[in-house]
Amino acid sequence: MNNLRLLRHLQHVRYSKCLRWMASQHKRRPQLGQLPPDRLEQLRSDLFERRQELAGDEWLEVRRSLVDGHKHINTHNVDAVILGVCNKPSQLALAKNYVEFLRSQGSEPNAATLGRLLRVYNAAYHERPLSATEQAEILQICDTLQADHETLDASSCEHLIHGLVATNNDWQRALPLLQMVKITSTPSVAAYSALAGKAFSAEEQPENLDLAWRLLEEMASARKLPRCEVYLTLLDRLAKQPSQVPAQLRQLLQFLERHEILVSQRVAERLSKLAQQLPAHVLQAKVTQLGALGKCQACQQHLQPVAISDEQFRQLSECFLERVLIRSDVFQRSSPKEVTRFKKYVERTAPYDCVIDGLNVAYSTGTKKSPQQLAKLVATVVRHFREQDKRVLVLGREHMRNWSKQAMHYVQNNASLFLTSNLSQDDPFLLYATLRSGQDTDFFSRDLMRSHAFHLGPELKPIFRRWQQEHQFSLITQTQTGQIIVKEPIRHRLCAHEAADGTWHVPYCEAYTLNPTESFEVPAKWLCLKLRP
Repeated sequence: MNNLRLLRHLQHVRYSKCLRWMASQHKRRPQLGQLPPDRLEQLRSDLFERRQELAGDEWLEVRRSLVDGHKHINTHNVDAVILGVCNKPSQLALAKNYVEFLRSQGSEPNAATLGRLLRVYNAAYHERPLSATEQAEILQICDTLQADHETLDASSCEHLIHGLVATNNDWQRALPLLQMVKITSTPSVAAYSALAGKAFSAEEQPENLDLAWRLLEEMASARKLPRCEVYLTLLDRLAKQPSQVPAQLRQLLQFLERHEILVSQRVAERLSKLAQQLPAHVLQAKVTQLGALGKCQACQQHLQPVAISDEQFRQLSECFLERVLIRSDVFQRSSPKEVTRFKKYVERTAPYDCVIDGLNVAYSTGTKKSPQQLAKLVATVVRHFREQDKRVLVLGREHMRNWSKQAMHYVQNNASLFLTSNLSQDDPFLLYATLRSGQDTDFFSRDLMRSHAFHLGPELKPIFRRWQQEHQFSLITQTQTGQIIVKEPIRHRLCAHEAADGTWHVPYCEAYTLNPTESFEVPAKWLCLKLRP
C-alpha cells in the first residue's frame, strides 16, 4: 500500500512539474511558428503518452498554458494543436477523451479539431483493425462535418478521406471528397495513396482493382509518386490470391516503367518474398547489379537500349514546335520575330552533330567568373567536339559578344553561333535545333528539361525522356589545368523494363522520396524478375 501511495505521489509530482513548466511559458514567449520540438516532446512524454484520459481541470490547465505560452496558439486553434500532439495510435483514447471534455464544457469541437481526431483514428487503423464502435464514431464525425458544410475546404476533405478509409464498408464515400479537393487544389500524395491502397485491399470486390489503378495513374500524371504502402498492399493481396499474380504484377511493372518510378527497398524485398512464396514457374526474383554496358549479373542479359524508334522520333519532332516552342509563355520572353529568325537560321545551317547551350556551359562551374574565363570554357567545350570532327551549333545571348575576343573568335570559326536577345529562353531553341537535325544529333546542357517534358503530355513525355537520356551531354567539372570532364549519355534504360525473353529488370532505391531526382544516374540496386506470361 505504501509503495502504491509513493508511486501515485511521484506521478503527481511529475505531472505538476509539467504543468508548472507549461504555465511558465508566458514569461518567455517563443516567436511565431511551430511549437518548439523539445517542448512538444516534453509535453508528449511527461503527460500525453502516460495517460489514457485527463480530468476536466487538467485539460483546462493544458489549454490555458498553451494559449498563454505561445503566440501562434489561441482559443480558436488550441484544440486542434492538442489533438495534433495526441496523434499516435495508442493515444486514440486520450484524443477522444479531450473531445468529450470539450463537449462537457458546452463547446462543440470545430472542423479542424474533428479532422485531427479522424487522423488519430486513421493512425490506430494502421496498427490494428478498428472495432465496429470506432468505425461508427468515424462515420458520425463525417456526417456531422458534411451536414454543417455543403462544400468542404481541401484540408477538411483530406481529414475525412483519412477517416473513411479506416472503415470497412463506407470508405468509398471518400471518392467524391477527392473530387471536391480538386475544386481548389490538387489532392495530396497521402490522400491518393490512402484511397488507392484501400481499393487494393478490398479483396472481395475485384472491380476495385480498376479503381486503384485509375487513382495511381491520376496521381502519377500529376507528378505525385505513390507511397510504398500502396505497392505493399497490392503485393499482400497477390500473396493471398496467386492466380492474380501474372496480370497484376505485370500491370505494376508497366506502371513503374511508364512513369519511370523507382520503388523503395521495402517494396523490392516484398517482391522477393512474394517470389519465394510462389512456384518458380510463376515468379522468380534475384537481387542483381549491372556490369559494364548495362549487363545484368544475374541473367547475363544486357538491358534494353534507351534509343527510341524512328516513328517515335518523328512524333516527338513534329509535336515539339506546337507544344513547347510556340507556347505563350515562351513568347513572353522570345518574340515571334526572333523565333522565326531562329527557325530560318536552323533551316539554312543544319544539320548539326551537337548543339551547345553556351550560357549553361559558361556558368556550369560557377557564376562569379570573369567574361574571359566564361568564354574560354565555352571554347573548350566546342574544341572537345570539333576534335571529334563534329559539326557544332552554339546558342547564346547577345551580351556574349562582349566576352573575350580571342575565345569567342575561336567559337565563331569552329561552330555556328546564334545569339538571341538577352530576355530569351534558351532551352526551347536548343531542343528545337537538336530535334530538327535528326536522330543522331546530341546536345550539351546541364538543364534537366523538366518543364518541357511535362508540356509534351503523358504520351510523349516518356519518349522525350528516353531521347534526352541518349543524347544529353553535360559538364562535370573543369580541372585546374583547364581540361574538362564531360558526362556522356547512358545508352541503356534506367527504369523498370522487359527484355526480349520476358525478364524484367526493376531498379530500386534505398528509401521512398517524395521528389526523386530526374537526372540520369544508374541505380545501384536492381531486381531481375522472371514472370510467367
